[in-house]
Amino acid sequence: MITELTSAFDELMMALRALRQAIIEQQPPHWLPLTPQEQASGAQPLNILTDLITDVWYRDGQDGRETRSRHGLVMVNDELASLAAVANEAKDTFRAAVKASQDELEKDDFNDAIAGLGKHHGSLRESLHFAGLSRVHLKQCYRHLPLLDHCPLKVGFSWYANGRSIRRISVTEAQSKLLELGEDKVHIQVQLNKLNHLPPGQQLAQVQTLAPVVRANLVYPDTAPRPRQAMNVALPLMLPGQILPEFNQIDTQPPEGRTRQRRGDQKVSDEPWLPSIRVHLYDGQ
Repeated sequence: MITELTSAFDELMMALRALRQAIIEQQPPHWLPLTPQEQASGAQPLNILTDLITDVWYRDGQDGRETRSRHGLVMVNDELASLAAVANEAKDTFRAAVKASQDELEKDDFNDAIAGLGKHHGSLRESLHFAGLSRVHLKQCYRHLPLLDHCPLKVGFSWYANGRSIRRISVTEAQSKLLELGEDKVHIQVQLNKLNHLPPGQQLAQVQTLAPVVRANLVYPDTAPRPRQAMNVALPLMLPGQILPEFNQIDTQPPEGRTRQRRGDQKVSDEPWLPSIRVHLYDGQ
């Protein structure tokens, strides 16, 4: 099982290395926004772009649930598109190998296997950007390179910084979640007492605030099957062709505060009613 995991990771690293080398050699048309620090240091956008698409490393202090991302554009010919597709296939194969290893190995053995994967691939850590890194970040391994089949006429980038995932839960479910946190804790007792005043059939909303993401609005000819398409982008878009489409430029960091007006039909209160489990009331309750 460990041999299969190591082999799948090696294949992924070889695929990413081949793609990176080909992009650097071909110098395709591209655009990538730079941070003020990168601009001051004279960093080259193409070098950062290739670092991004081959970034599978976990950094000290980084939350394992978070991934590093940057929007941008890079034009790809048939060779680059083929290499990107091979890399995406290798990502899926590696993900399947990780899942199989998790199912078969003890937790400590699995963690040791993952910890040892990055020690033999210094060629992808050769830049200063990745110097000294060896721990593999699984989420960054899994995410696909955004390779499009057709080049849009226009790409409109925008920050979506106020997204929320909302799930209906019952009073009973909310009570169970609170009890799991410790019935003897004072702040949990306060929230349990609040629940006791609700009818059992009342619905509540559990809200998860989503991390800011860049959304790309793609515009194709009116004759296309889908003239308009929207997608979240964590990595530079890979577009077939040689000429960059029309696009707008936005900052590398999301804006502070709300970027959209509150929807008139929004039914969930802004303030959490049971803060320990992120549960809100529906408006009017």
